[in-house]
This record gives sequence, structure tokens and C-alpha cells, in this order.
Amino acid sequence: MRSRNRRQKSSIFKKVLIFLGMLSLLSGLGLSVLVFSQSNEQTSSENTEQKKEDTENQTEMNKDSEVSEETYTDIRLSAVGDVMVHDTQLISAYDEETNSYDFKSAFEDIKKLISESDLSIVNLETTLSGSSPYTGYPVFNAPDTIVDALKYAGFDTVITANNHSLDTDIEGLKRTVKVIKEKGLDSAGAYESNLDSRILIKEVNGIKIAIAAYTEKINGRNIQDLSEEEKATINILNKNKIISDIDDIKDLNPDLILTYLHWGEEYDDTPNSLQTSYAEMLAGEGVDIILGSHPHVIQSSKFVEVDGNKAFVAYSLGNFLSNQRKETLGEGGETSEDGVIMNIDIQKNNDTGETTIQNVEYVPTWVYRYETENNSEFDYRILPIETSLNDSELTEETINRMKNSYEETKKRLGLD
Repeated sequence: MRSRNRRQKSSIFKKVLIFLGMLSLLSGLGLSVLVFSQSNEQTSSENTEQKKEDTENQTEMNKDSEVSEETYTDIRLSAVGDVMVHDTQLISAYDEETNSYDFKSAFEDIKKLISESDLSIVNLETTLSGSSPYTGYPVFNAPDTIVDALKYAGFDTVITANNHSLDTDIEGLKRTVKVIKEKGLDSAGAYESNLDSRILIKEVNGIKIAIAAYTEKINGRNIQDLSEEEKATINILNKNKIISDIDDIKDLNPDLILTYLHWGEEYDDTPNSLQTSYAEMLAGEGVDIILGSHPHVIQSSKFVEVDGNKAFVAYSLGNFLSNQRKETLGEGGETSEDGVIMNIDIQKNNDTGETTIQNVEYVPTWVYRYETENNSEFDYRILPIETSLNDSELTEETINRMKNSYEETKKRLGLD
């Protein structure tokens, strides 16, 4: 009996173990199903998020692709103020052996800066009558080789409307324009004859720039007394005439409009009311760049906005080359030694046609006049101040004068 009971107990125990094992197995399967289900849900969620992220990334890539399809053209325009030829400069440029004049050395130090620009503008404040005697102030008449020097320096556009345009009468003015063109440069402001269009169009790397130049005064002449022929060969500063010219310019669909004005008062460091009123008028008419000369000193530069039209104005770019200085004008005349290369970076969107001024930079310059070896005459060099301050050949006095010029130029321009 005991043996049977033991067998019965043993059988029951085995059944219990089997039951517990099966229960454990089923529980394990349930847990696995739960874990697998949760894993699937997590994976599905991650896949959805990944697809969403991929879609967003693709959208951004498409946007970037659309932006990158737009192309732009960039050019740099450089402009300077007055180039004058006084008597001492004539003596400096004269070569007795060849009986000729060479002004190129004066431009040697700034040649690279001008040549690197896509469009470079200078005001030539002398006439080229073609006959001697060559003279400086008050009646300017220079050798043709001054134009060779401008071309050597890298200039391609010469402003010929200024108060000295008729110094050698209308024939001298006409010949001045003719010589400039024959030497491969463009002239703006004065003409050989009464042309249908008195606007210079310069197309630079696909960017079309319209240039119009005017002078407020003619030395020794009353503007109202000019003959019809004289009025036809030089642009005089006149509001109605300028507005009419701008309307004609707009018909030509330029990308940018530039005016170069000979205005203001000599040696005045502040623009007068005529200058500021004309600048506002020009900005309101849609002119983009307004450049000035005649005061022989640097005046302020800034952006002017009128009726939604924004223009950059440089009221006076000062003297780029002359014999005007402290030694010739007296105390206070040192600011006539100061000049500037105004660099204006222009960009055109080739898809939309929109053309804008991207940046304005400037290089202060100083006219260095020094005695030659025999101390009987002077030589001249236009120095870019920043890079010339380390010139070991210059005296301490010269370096200090350049430093003063540099600080004065920065203060007057007001572009910092």
C-alpha cells in the first residue's frame, strides 16, 4: 500500500511539474508576443519619423536647388576726382632730350588699383588744344600725353564737363574730346558736335550703365551768355535738362544710372544747398550713383533715399592729381592734397535683372610732391596712403602728412 501511495504521489508531482512547465512556456510566449508587438510599433514609428525627415530634407534640397539656379554678375566701378596739370607739373613731365611730355610716373603707385576695376572714371580738368604754349592755371592747356597717362593708369572713361572746359574756346573743347576718343577712351559731358544722344552707355560684363555729366559753371562766362554751339557741346547743370535726359536714359533700359557733377564751392568741406537739393532730385528721379568734383577737397559721402529710390552720393572726390597744396595755397590748403579712389561693387541678378549696389569701399590717396636731385623742380606721385606708410624712402614729415590726410579723409567721407 505504501509503495502504491508513493507511486501515486510521484505521478501527481510529475503532473504538477508538467503543468507548471506548460504554464511557464505559455507565459513566455505571451511576453514575447507583447515585446514583439511593442518592437514593431516602435519600428513603425521610427520609420514614419524617418520618412517625414527625409521628405523635409528633400524639400529643403529642392529649395536650395531652386536658389542655386539663379546666377549673378559682379563688377567693380572705381571713380576719382580732379586731374589737373599746373605749370610745375608741366615742367616735371617735360623731357628736354625728346622734347616731349610724360606724366605716367605720377600714376605708377595707383595703377594696379585702377586697372583691377571693371569701369574706372576720372575728371580731366584741362583742355587739349594741340598747340603750345602749354599752360596751367588759370587757362589750362595740356599736352595730349596726359591722356596716355590716364589710359596707362587704367582709366577708361573721362569726364570733360567742368569749369575749365572752354579754357581754349570751343575748338579746344572739341579737340579734347576727339583726342580722348582717338586714344581709346570714352568721354562724358562734352561733345564734338550736337549729338542726338548726349548720354554715354557703358556695357560692362553684361551690365549696362548710363553715364551723364554736367558742370555748374564755366570760368569767365555767364552760363546764359553761352552760344547755341557752346550749349550744344557741353552739358550745363540745369534741372529741367537733367530730368529730360534721365527720361531719355530710361528709354534705353540701363541697369544703372550714374551722374558725375562738377558743382559746389572751391575748398569748402561741406556740400552746399545746391549740391544737396540736386542730389535729392536725382535720387528721386531714379539715379543710382551721384559723383561730384570741383571743390578740390573731399566732402561727405552717403546713401540718399527719396520716394523709395536709393542713391549713393559722393559730393566731392577731391583732387586726384594737382599742384594745389599747403605750400601753394597757404595754411589750411593741405586738404587739397587729399583724394580718394571710390570703389563701388555692383551686382546684377541675371534671372530677374535686378541690379544693386552691394558695397562701397574707398582708398584714401595723397599727392606727394618732392624735389628732384637738382632741387630746381618737382616730381609728383599719387600715393595710396595705407600701403605707402611703410615706405622707408619717405621722410618722417611726409609720413606724418599722409597720416593726417588719411584721418581727415576718413572723417569727411563718413563711411566708417
